Amino acid sequence: MADDAIPEPLSIRGRQKAMTRRLLRDAAVGLFAAQGYAQTTVDDITSAIGASRATFYLHFDGKARIVAEVYEDDVLAETMEFYRRLDAFDPPGREQLRGWLDDALGFFERHRDVLRFGQEAQSIEPSLEALSSAVVLDRCAEAMPRYLGRWDGPERDQARLRLELLILQLSDFARLWVDGHWPVKRDVALAVLLDLWAHGLRLELTDP
Repeated sequence: MADDAIPEPLSIRGRQKAMTRRLLRDAAVGLFAAQGYAQTTVDDITSAIGASRATFYLHFDGKARIVAEVYEDDVLAETMEFYRRLDAFDPPGREQLRGWLDDALGFFERHRDVLRFGQEAQSIEPSLEALSSAVVLDRCAEAMPRYLGRWDGPERDQARLRLELLILQLSDFARLWVDGHWPVKRDVALAVLLDLWAHGLRLELTDP
């Protein structure tokens, strides 16, 4: 098929299957957020939309598959875009970096529930290795080739490690902060994060 060819529309049956799959996925996400991943059963998910277990397994091979898809489609796609955006500043000014960090906190606010049940699922599901911190950190670092390209050899390895430690620190802090376990004002958090990231990335921040 030519690149500019119009794709064939889904049949009625195809649209019904796609809708059922979406309903199952949305129901699962809602239940995972409300009662936790481990406490949610396939029967809970199917009951929420009036479907059968057979219907569920027609679309998914288990609960973990839903978590993997939601993470890849919603969380990780946006995460990679965040780090590509940071890399594109080359280098960022003070207000640009502060704005980026503010948006990063907003990301954790928006995705709090998914991040919470995703972390729970990853801890008990071997098939979710792709959601592990080590894998995600590598992907984030690879999204910043311009930054890493400033160094060669051992210095590049050190720069990558600094970057991944900054990402890990930001993630751990933001999760605790969003859940209210680290009660500091947003402006205070942003001021400290700005200093840490500027130092860690070896930036001399400029005014906009």
